[in-house]
Amino acid sequence: MKNATYYLALDIGGTFIKYSLMSEDFHLLEQDKTPTPATMEEFLACLENLVETYHDQIVGIAISCPGTINRKTGFVYKGGLIPYLISFPLAQYLENRFTLPVSVLNDADAAALAEARLGNLTNVQCGATLVLGTGVGLALVRNGNLATFTDLRASNLLLNPIGQSLFDKGTNSLQEVGAILDLHLRGIKSLVANTGSAVQFVEQASQQLQLPEADGVIVFKNLQEENNPDLSDLFDDYCQEIAYLMVNMTSFVKLDKIVIGGGISQQDLLIDRIRNSYQEILTTERIANHLPAPVEIQACHFHNQANLIGALCFYIEKYKTS
Repeated sequence: MKNATYYLALDIGGTFIKYSLMSEDFHLLEQDKTPTPATMEEFLACLENLVETYHDQIVGIAISCPGTINRKTGFVYKGGLIPYLISFPLAQYLENRFTLPVSVLNDADAAALAEARLGNLTNVQCGATLVLGTGVGLALVRNGNLATFTDLRASNLLLNPIGQSLFDKGTNSLQEVGAILDLHLRGIKSLVANTGSAVQFVEQASQQLQLPEADGVIVFKNLQEENNPDLSDLFDDYCQEIAYLMVNMTSFVKLDKIVIGGGISQQDLLIDRIRNSYQEILTTERIANHLPAPVEIQACHFHNQANLIGALCFYIEKYKTS
């Protein structure tokens, strides 16, 4: 019998595995990170080592993981940017190995759940979380809970595709139709090419500054000094890609607020520049009349800790109500 109720929260990412010993009231008592291994064998050994380190202190394991996941069983169908993590019963594997309950939730869903329950999406009817890390994660919430498109459709929160809305409004301008279709194509290309990756941006910016290794602190220090036009252009392009993703989201879903997560969300300059790019897109002459009203854009309250906190939110929800 454990003397206190502690959990091990794991946030599996494409670059690092973050972990924390957490209390039931979501305090991160100890936290650190380790590079994400390159093979499945090393990955499982890493997880086992972390659990063994805290095994005598914890009553359960809460995991945030990229990719397509069965929330009920913790089965990982595809691990996103972790190519070897495919068709694997992650929760069952750890449960069998350590005789502890385990929950596994998609990382973007975890961040959104943390913000919906405890952060900047509380008391929001319909909101979205955009997590900028090695890849780009998106999750929707409604009134404090994760939401699917089926949920939103039943609640009348889905909009018609904006290309169709052009015709509904009786426009006969081919230029307007072309502008809208270009907007959606831009969003699709951005997702496929992973141009919203914060890790990728920092790596490109670090190379431009000729740094020996990627360093986000130095990159943003240079951006704030505004003495490098090429770096500023690269940053503007990156923020514009995120803004295009947001415009695309709001053309399909009636959102009240979008929050931005990931470690990079701690940079106020990033949030401000994304807001500015978003407003510029909305005021583009050919599409302005066919876009919904602007939504509020804000950083996640928990920044890069949101995945860990949301993973525990889901674990408690799963096992306390079962």
